[in-house]
Amino acid sequence: MKMNNMKMSRFLAGMLLGAALIAAGLLLSLLGYDALFIAAGGVAALIVAIVRFWQRGDQPEKDERTDKIRAFSLAYSWFASIILSLVIFCAVFMGIIDPSASTALSAVIYIMTGSAILFIIVLNRRGDVGRS
Repeated sequence: MKMNNMKMSRFLAGMLLGAALIAAGLLLSLLGYDALFIAAGGVAALIVAIVRFWQRGDQPEKDERTDKIRAFSLAYSWFASIILSLVIFCAVFMGIIDPSASTALSAVIYIMTGSAILFIIVLNRRGDVGRS
């Protein structure tokens, strides 16, 4: 299998990032800090680098279709996050809930990230944004 230098350099950069995060997280944990989440992020970076390298094969990493899908997915995700923010605001205003600022922001960030991933998966399976 023939690979171009750009693909290999991205793979190696992902592997290096993952290894550095794992090492930093474990070192900080051994020094008494609560930093295992950094090592977990390193494991996630390693998994993402390996899966992307394995899945792509000789295909290009992106084209016009994937750019369009990602742009629409992020727009849909932004819209879902705005709706969630409005729902949280209305629920707080009516006295239904009383979350702290960090709880409300965490909910919006999780929904934003999760919905972006979900929209990318759904639109990739459809094949294009324009199709119903």
